[in-house]
Amino acid sequence: MLSFDQLRGFGVLLLSVLLFGGCANPLNRVTSERYGDTCARAESAGNLEVAEEACYRAVENVRWGNLGRELESQRLYNLGRIKRKLGKFQESEAILKRSLQLESSLSSELNKEIGRRLVELSMALGEQGKWIEGARYLSRSLPVAEQYDSAEKQTVIAVYLIFSKEIETQNAALAKTLRDKVRLLKK
Repeated sequence: MLSFDQLRGFGVLLLSVLLFGGCANPLNRVTSERYGDTCARAESAGNLEVAEEACYRAVENVRWGNLGRELESQRLYNLGRIKRKLGKFQESEAILKRSLQLESSLSSELNKEIGRRLVELSMALGEQGKWIEGARYLSRSLPVAEQYDSAEKQTVIAVYLIFSKEIETQNAALAKTLRDKVRLLKK
């Protein structure tokens, strides 16, 4: 049987662990940043398997360190992009939906970050033949499409054109809206 002093010491230790666990951990932040950098370098080098593992570890360190929704959203977005590039479309879809949910909780207004997630998620859905579902997400990105730099804008244009062709028979009005937006973006 434990003495009162031993119990009190155990209680202080337990409380310290609980309090520390609820706060952001700087070690996890540094580790997450390191994995995030490794992910980006591996992606640039075309080594998507290494990028996938590094991005996954970056996400986990954000979660373990309780580093916040904004960083978790960014790390999930990167992991979702890599999974899509690897052809892991269902995994990408789930991860990007979570990233979109987190990013949307950070801002009450549509912005470029939310728009990026909408486009990327649409691409993952389109790869699975879920064109109409993807088009619904994609249509939400229309108001921010002009805000992207030229390289991102070219990607958005390509995605809008692909979707407009794929959904033409199911939703001609949305297909036309996407094509109209492409014309505006090309000006």
